[in-house]
Amino acid sequence: MEKKQIHRIYRPATDEERSRHQLVREQIAAELPEIKERARATLKALKKNGTPIRHVIGALRAERERQGLSLADLNERTGIDRAALSRLENNEEGNPTINTLERYAAAVGKQMIVLLADSPIG
Repeated sequence: MEKKQIHRIYRPATDEERSRHQLVREQIAAELPEIKERARATLKALKKNGTPIRHVIGALRAERERQGLSLADLNERTGIDRAALSRLENNEEGNPTINTLERYAAAVGKQMIVLLADSPIG
């Protein structure tokens, strides 16, 4: 089967399109400093307070569900028993290892990043 050659057709933007594009650029430029400041504040809070393991597990579970993966699917990808995965997701008192969280994260296409910061207590 012969490959078809695709050619893009370019046309100049109309005055209306150029005006609309310029307006969007100006809106983005106006909002960008606030967005960056919010991101800095969020990162500062995370560095100060950390992210509780329950939040990490909740985010991993939400990603698994978003992808439509069952615990059986995760079992195949991680080698972790389905019952253990269920306990991990539902046990408020659970204490998973970093290795377990890394395996779970990799199975849903995520990467664990551990941040070490100075303790506010001293």
